[in-house]
Amino acid sequence: MNKNYQSLYLNKGFTLIEVLIVVALLAVLAVVALVAINPAEAQKKARDTQRLKQAGDLQKVMEQYLADNPSAAVFTAASTANAASNACGVGGWLGIDMCNYVNTLVVDPRNVGSGGVYITSATAAGTGGLQYQVLLNASGYRICTRLEARANAGRLVSDGLSNNFYEIYNSTNAPTCTIP
Repeated sequence: MNKNYQSLYLNKGFTLIEVLIVVALLAVLAVVALVAINPAEAQKKARDTQRLKQAGDLQKVMEQYLADNPSAAVFTAASTANAASNACGVGGWLGIDMCNYVNTLVVDPRNVGSGGVYITSATAAGTGGLQYQVLLNASGYRICTRLEARANAGRLVSDGLSNNFYEIYNSTNAPTCTIP
């Protein structure tokens, strides 16, 4: 057998340089994929989705409560109150008995009274509370929350009001949001 042919036949592996090039290419692709996916923004979107659903749940509870209590007392409650208790009774963050309508109260996914970063538009952000707020007066109720994901900036004005809150309300004369 020819010696050159025999040495080619016996050396069937990859060289170190070939392996390093492949590893470097995979690393570049991983970085590009991580930047494209943006896991931090995906987590913000997931929390916002939960907020929007839970704000709708609060709306259903408030509608049922007001149907049974048309002359309900005026109140303002934030989900960071009462150590963020999700109890349905007066010890919960709403401060009124809602046990006839819900087993537990929803609490914001972050539920911070201050220091949370939220969006104010598609290009701007603010710092403050990330929580739910429920306000009730003789004119109606308003449920307020803030959103985190820039992709949801349009929802801040699609609720009928142009401010930094996502709001659900039954009357434009209901109290205005005051989350600090």
